[in-house]
Amino acid sequence: MSQNRALLFINGEPPQHDFHHLDNYAYIACTDGAYHNYLSTLSIEPNFIIGDLDSYNPNKAIPPKTQIIHTPDQNKTDFEKAILFLAGKGVKAFDVYGASGHASDHFLGNISVAIRYYHQYQITFYDNYCHFFFAKHHQEITNVKDHIISLMPFSKVTGVTITGFQYPLIDATLSLGGVVSLRNKAISDLIKISFKNGDLMVFVEN
Repeated sequence: MSQNRALLFINGEPPQHDFHHLDNYAYIACTDGAYHNYLSTLSIEPNFIIGDLDSYNPNKAIPPKTQIIHTPDQNKTDFEKAILFLAGKGVKAFDVYGASGHASDHFLGNISVAIRYYHQYQITFYDNYCHFFFAKHHQEITNVKDHIISLMPFSKVTGVTITGFQYPLIDATLSLGGVVSLRNKAISDLIKISFKNGDLMVFVEN
């Protein structure tokens, strides 16, 4: 078990694959919307259901060992509340499912939360098509040969250099409304990404 890693489900598109190695996580948690919309139908019992409980259904059974954490603060999303609650228990790394799909404004809100906290915590999002995360200034990714890789700046990233790609970049500037790097391809099992300033999200297609 990793003492500082949590599996977190939030209320977007439900994951369509089986989960193995749940014992690798110190905690499994979900927002109240995620639990009542899909997690309750899976064979996964969370340690915590976290949120403002606007989606809470008192008629739906809750596993006896699951704690309900009521966080009514309307200035934060349930995703942010879950991050902060779990961080208070020593979690430093989050594997997050359900951040994308369904309401597009929720997806952008989840990205906004990740921008705020990825310098403090490792936050990796997973959906049914890819996984994605904000890169460190010097990032190496392994076991990705032949995978499609996209780089999305928020909102301007300078000094971008990438190696191991079909279309390399050297000291490039990426920006929303300008040049971005979509649908590139890894030609090596090891790719390297570096940049100087900005927030750079990396998407790795399954």
